[in-house]
Amino acid sequence: MKLFEAADSKNEQQNEPQLPALKNHKLARRAFPREKSINEGVEYMYHDLLKRFKQMYSTLPNASDRTVVEINGKIDPYDPEGLYTFICNNFYYHVRCSYLEKYEVFYQFHNCPFEGEIRTWFKRVHSPNHAFEVERHKDFPKFYQGVLAYQPKERIHILEYVSDKLP
Repeated sequence: MKLFEAADSKNEQQNEPQLPALKNHKLARRAFPREKSINEGVEYMYHDLLKRFKQMYSTLPNASDRTVVEINGKIDPYDPEGLYTFICNNFYYHVRCSYLEKYEVFYQFHNCPFEGEIRTWFKRVHSPNHAFEVERHKDFPKFYQGVLAYQPKERIHILEYVSDKLP
């Protein structure tokens, strides 16, 4: 393999190895008790809602619609903010801990068959101060295909199909 050569040798810089980042959620443990309890609630609700969302997506008959990416950012040493991420072909759901030690939920829809139900759940459990609809990914299908191509296979799952009709 050939190493990259700079066009001008005067501009060459040595790359230093990347060190693991200090995780914001670890710093958030020192937050005031009220903020800590809010953060714990946001994290709890993420997991509770995620179970519900997975149940919804499990009813879709097409395997590609049940293909999801789940990232546990708490164990990723290079992402200081990320906590949890759930991505499928029409929905993005992410929790992060900001530098202000505040847990925040970001979500985005793209032709989501469960958008109305998910919005109802968000209104019930998440404060508008902590949950934000974003449009980070303008071309959502391209973003999703890039995620599938980039993420390791252990983060990509196909949810088991469960018929929503009773026998």
